[in-house]
Amino acid sequence: MNSSNQCPSCGSTNIYRESATVYRCSDCFDKLPVASFINSPPPKVYGTNKNTDQSPLTKYKYILIAVVVGWMALGSIFTTVYQSNMLTTTTSEDENKIIAIDPNANPSEFTPEGVFAYTNAFPDSIGNSYFLGIFTNTSGKAILMPKFTVTLFSEDGTSLGASDGYGEKNLVDHGETVSFEVLWSEIPKYHHYEIQVLATSYVGEMDRPNLSLKSINLKKDKQKGVLLTGKIQNLGTTTVNYTRVKCLLIGQNNKTIDYATFILEKENFLPKEIQPVFMEFSRTTDLPNSYYCETDGINQETGSN
Repeated sequence: MNSSNQCPSCGSTNIYRESATVYRCSDCFDKLPVASFINSPPPKVYGTNKNTDQSPLTKYKYILIAVVVGWMALGSIFTTVYQSNMLTTTTSEDENKIIAIDPNANPSEFTPEGVFAYTNAFPDSIGNSYFLGIFTNTSGKAILMPKFTVTLFSEDGTSLGASDGYGEKNLVDHGETVSFEVLWSEIPKYHHYEIQVLATSYVGEMDRPNLSLKSINLKKDKQKGVLLTGKIQNLGTTTVNYTRVKCLLIGQNNKTIDYATFILEKENFLPKEIQPVFMEFSRTTDLPNSYYCETDGINQETGSN
C-alpha cells in the first residue's frame, strides 16, 4: 500500500473519511491532509481491524452471572426475613412465658429478736480466740441457720473487723435456745466486742430428733479438770444419726468458763435406746455454778439402713 494512504503520525492504514474535507486515522484519531487521500477508502463509522464477533459461551456468560447473583441476593433476603421472624417469635414466647416464684424458695435474712447469755471469749496459745455463748429466739417464729457475727472495737469505738460463725443447731424454734461459737483468727488487741445474729425464717414441719439428757453429774479431777457424766436417750420413733451434745459450764459472773462437745460414736441411735455421755473440761479446776447442755442430730430417712 502506498504511503499516501498511511497516517503520517502513526503509520496506520486504517483511515476513514469523517466529512467531505476531513480524513482521520482510526488508530490515533489524528486529522490528516485532504490531498493525501484522493484514492482513500470509503468512509467508516468506526475504524478498527479487531474481530468483534463473540462465541455463544461469551454471549450467555453475563446472563448466567446475572442469574446467579440475583438468586444469591434473593436468598440473602429470605434468610434475613426468616431470622427476623424467628427472633420475633422467640422474643414473643419469652415475653409471654409466666414463671411462678416461690417466696419461700429464697427467703431473705433478718435480725431475729432474742436474748444473749453466758457470752465469753477464750484465747488460745497461737493468737486466736473463740467467742461463745447462747441465744434464745424470741422472734415469734422458727429461724433457720442462725449466723453470729462478732465485731471487735478499739477503746474509741473504731471497728477492728468482724468474724462469723453458726449456731450449734440449724433450726431453732420460737422460745428455744441455741449455743454458738465464733473463731477469730490472729485476734488484734481490742477494748470490747459486740455480737449480732442473722437468720432466715422457717415455715414447715419441725422434723427433729426427740433426745433427752439425764443423770448429769459434775465432779472435779486433779489431772483432767472437771468431768461431766450422764446419759442420752432417743425418745422418738426414728433412728437418729450424727447425735451430739454440747455443754457450757457457767461461772459466778454468769459467764462461760469452759465448754466441750460430745459426739456419739454409735452411728445409728435407735428409738428408746440409751447411751452414756462423757466430757472433760480442762480450762477450769472449779466446779461451775451451773451448766447449759443441748442436743442435736438428724432423723434417719425412712427406708435407710
